[in-house]
Amino acid sequence: MKIRPSIPTLLYVLVLLLICPQAFAHNLWLNPENYYPQVGTTVNIGIGWGHTYPADRVDQEMKEGRLEEIRAVDPDGLTVVLTKVSTALYKLNIEKAGAYLVTAKIKPGVFTITPEGRKWGDKKSVPNPVKCTNFHIEAKTAIIAGENEKNLDRAGGQPLELIPLTPLHNLKKGDAFSVKVLYQGKPLSGLSMKATYAGFESPDTGGHAQTKKGGHADRHFPVETVTDGQGRAVVQLDKAGFWMIMISHRSPYPDKKTCDEYMYNTTFTLEVKP
Repeated sequence: MKIRPSIPTLLYVLVLLLICPQAFAHNLWLNPENYYPQVGTTVNIGIGWGHTYPADRVDQEMKEGRLEEIRAVDPDGLTVVLTKVSTALYKLNIEKAGAYLVTAKIKPGVFTITPEGRKWGDKKSVPNPVKCTNFHIEAKTAIIAGENEKNLDRAGGQPLELIPLTPLHNLKKGDAFSVKVLYQGKPLSGLSMKATYAGFESPDTGGHAQTKKGGHADRHFPVETVTDGQGRAVVQLDKAGFWMIMISHRSPYPDKKTCDEYMYNTTFTLEVKP
């Protein structure tokens, strides 16, 4: 016999979904060892995964086979293959002056919230489904070779993508960083954007910006903003060092009997000079 969840249980789950929309979301990010290399060198690019943002190591070790793709587009718009060293490290040969756009993504997946907790699978495959999410988690960074910005404002083809509008190689502490956000190739207005820097500790939690001991609901970020009608926003970079910008967007799933929504999480990492 199919057991229906009680009304109090359903209310609890629905409230959780409303106040903690990213409660189960991990971030994927890219950690280049050098954002501004010279032509003819090789750059190591680390794969970050988890809830906290250390720029010199991974938060959680990604399982082998979880990463679906990592690729780079060179200053001429040509795809460049990266060399895999390990699950968390790749190498990129810098052969031209200009911007190398590096993107990565994990294999997409589906989970469903139930009165018993989160279950992997869609609404047709789990008992007592409450809400289903089809998630897509990606990352992007730009490596500027020879202080040349060629190709920086080119779209990399991500479903949810951040495009820099401010030159990167001159970014310094205190500068305003202008960006544009595209969803399926079109400007996305009214999108909440959060940014943090490596080493930031939240005054609310006494810990990192992306996590709280025992859960992920009480997050705090040093910079939060919203895109305007043209999908543009400004991030105020008031600290030197490594930064990560996070954007997330949800859209309806076409077949509500199978799932409720798509969720796209994308990060963009950069370095700010003193």
